Amino acid sequence: GIVSIMTLTVLAYERYIRVVHAKVIDFSWSWRAITYIWIYSLGWTGAPLLGWNRYTLEIHGLGCSVDWKSKDPNDTSFVLLFFLGCLVAPVGIMAYCYGHILYAVRMVMIKLLKYEKKVAKMCFLMISTFLICWMPYAVVSLLVTYGYSNLVTPTVAIIPSFFAKSSTAYNPVIYIFMSRKV
Repeated sequence: GIVSIMTLTVLAYERYIRVVHAKVIDFSWSWRAITYIWIYSLGWTGAPLLGWNRYTLEIHGLGCSVDWKSKDPNDTSFVLLFFLGCLVAPVGIMAYCYGHILYAVRMVMIKLLKYEKKVAKMCFLMISTFLICWMPYAVVSLLVTYGYSNLVTPTVAIIPSFFAKSSTAYNPVIYIFMSRKV
């Protein structure tokens, strides 16, 4: 999930650079971005293995995730920063980038290539799909973290969990339907 949202964030930034600043991202920039995405993701997923929170079975018992229920200040600080660093900040960056892209598109609609607009729409659809898939899981996790676990039964918890984890299957479908090159 972290790799997915960070990849979508980098794609939004790349679209922003390409459309708003009319710069082309080179191959080495792309490899550095991929490397940073994976290091960032491994940092967040590795933190519980090093003692900052921990991994435990989810409420439905079919998968594992970080310990959302723990009331330990160390664990709740991880959950809060995880939420900010892996959802709020990336979504904020994407909103900033796409907001500026939309503004630039309005200002220079004639100069904008049809392809660039289509790719921006495709990336926007991918981001929207990601958020639709992961938001229910984030809400359920925060409910459990902040003491409302009585509202979250195993049956209620399993649906957002599976829906979130299925999000990676939607990007190829979006590519197929929106890009003739694929």
